[in-house]
Amino acid sequence: MQRLSEIQAAICAEGLAGWLLYEFRGLNPIALDVLGIPAARSGSRRWACFIPAQGEPRWLVHAIELGGWQSVVPDALSYVSWADWREGLRAILGGAQRVAMEVSPGAAIPYVGRVDAGTVDLVRSLGVEVVTSADLVQVAQAVWTPEQLASHRRACEGLLAVKDATFAHVRDALVAGGKPTELSVLAFMSEQFELRGLAGAGAIAAVNGHAANPHYFPRPDSDTPLRRGDLLLIDLWARASRPDAIYGDITWTAFAGAEPPARIRQVFEVVRQARDAAVAFMHQRLKTGQAVYGYEVDDVARGVITAAGFGPYFIHRTGHSIGTMGHGNGVNLDNLETQDRRRLIPGVGFSVEPGIYLPEEGFGVRLEIDCYVTENDVEVTTLPLQNELALI
Repeated sequence: MQRLSEIQAAICAEGLAGWLLYEFRGLNPIALDVLGIPAARSGSRRWACFIPAQGEPRWLVHAIELGGWQSVVPDALSYVSWADWREGLRAILGGAQRVAMEVSPGAAIPYVGRVDAGTVDLVRSLGVEVVTSADLVQVAQAVWTPEQLASHRRACEGLLAVKDATFAHVRDALVAGGKPTELSVLAFMSEQFELRGLAGAGAIAAVNGHAANPHYFPRPDSDTPLRRGDLLLIDLWARASRPDAIYGDITWTAFAGAEPPARIRQVFEVVRQARDAAVAFMHQRLKTGQAVYGYEVDDVARGVITAAGFGPYFIHRTGHSIGTMGHGNGVNLDNLETQDRRRLIPGVGFSVEPGIYLPEEGFGVRLEIDCYVTENDVEVTTLPLQNELALI
């Protein structure tokens, strides 16, 4: 398995005896990923792996599937009956008193809640305290390698180039008297993704009132033309074409005209201030060696928007973890949808994307950037920032 030494260091730092990874029929993809087990190899019976704070991982698998595990764990302990399973767990735990599992007390971080309550009860019946593995999951899954960070930078460069090309394309079409629509803008962006060798790409193009829907995706029956005096929001994400590449994810907002209405400018400015306040808060805390937690950053950004009178119109978290599948399993900037009390640790990346959505007024504004945590700071990886409405 990869990152065993880093995982064990994190186990020790949390004062745990170890990490008990449990899996049954694909219910715990975290366990599969951490241990490097393809889903097709997981088998039809439950199995467990205990990673102690020191020493080699200890496995428990069903006897009828032992042969299939030999190449992975030749010294695995086996079980046959439910009673064997219970005693097998006791054996691999080796007297551990406090272990981590994929549980989320109060469902605070549902992304980590992968182990069923009955299995947790069984482990606790062995005299073991079970705590959440949320921060261990970050170390195992969300910390980028140097190569992954480089892949993220390439993706961000490509996305910013696609953004520039898209705004230029729309501007030229309007000057020429054309009638660009949301779907035609999406089609252009798809071509640009392909030209730049970006994989797993997706995008949103939303005009006016559609931009007030954070997850709006244009369809033939809702395709809307962009005209002079309209607002256009584009959200685009992609990664380099390699399996372990990390996504980039950005959102920019533009106005088709020379002078945006004062109301749109006002809302844009509040969103910009919220974004910048979140980044400044992380900078200040990390530079002085203080811990930063996901829910705190959300509070900072949300506080700016609430103070401006738009609190009810910011209806999603401030940011999400970024990984190889788009949204990752690391810390989210969230004290709304969930209360994410995980710490921003070196090597993780995430978006910062506050937004204000005003369907009654027929528009919405979101600004999205990506960030990466270094040893003592946070880096914005999607520079330049959008500090004014893009005019197209």
